[in-house]
Amino acid sequence: MNRTCGQILWASSPTAEAVFRSVVEKAGLAAAFDIDSCGTGGGSPDWFTEGGWSYHEGDFADSRMTITARKRGVMLTSRSRPLQPLDLSRFDYIIGMDAKNLRAIRTAADYWLVRPMGQGKVPADYAGRISLMTSYCDKFKGAPEVPDPYYGGPEGFERVLDLLDDACQGLLNSIRAERGL
Repeated sequence: MNRTCGQILWASSPTAEAVFRSVVEKAGLAAAFDIDSCGTGGGSPDWFTEGGWSYHEGDFADSRMTITARKRGVMLTSRSRPLQPLDLSRFDYIIGMDAKNLRAIRTAADYWLVRPMGQGKVPADYAGRISLMTSYCDKFKGAPEVPDPYYGGPEGFERVLDLLDDACQGLLNSIRAERGL
């Protein structure tokens, strides 16, 4: 399938993946995007190395977020997988939720650049593909990050969805402007 608008990878947020899918579907552009999500930790500190591992690989999203998102018509269906070297060349946009995600992506990429497991898969200009989710916010402009909702009670999940709705619409608007759509 021809992906005319881009390949988008969400770091540490199956919710952002699902919200963006919903936004592009409503815009009639679902077929124009390749959308996925991946993890950047949640296991051994060296999760990105040959012997690293993640607790959450293969898991579905947290049930509390799944229920909260479903109430807004957003379906979370993906399973967790770790960021992989090939992701850095496959995706046009690699979007982290917070500074910790961005550091993890860069640390893994720098490691892979000089190892056989990453050679030919990690482009030297990978850093230009990485951005912070909240940089696309309009309504919540200036929000420093998409917070971890798991410690904020039900309001934490609602807050994350509000931020993601805003940022995902902003990202789509940015891509449309960039690509002349």
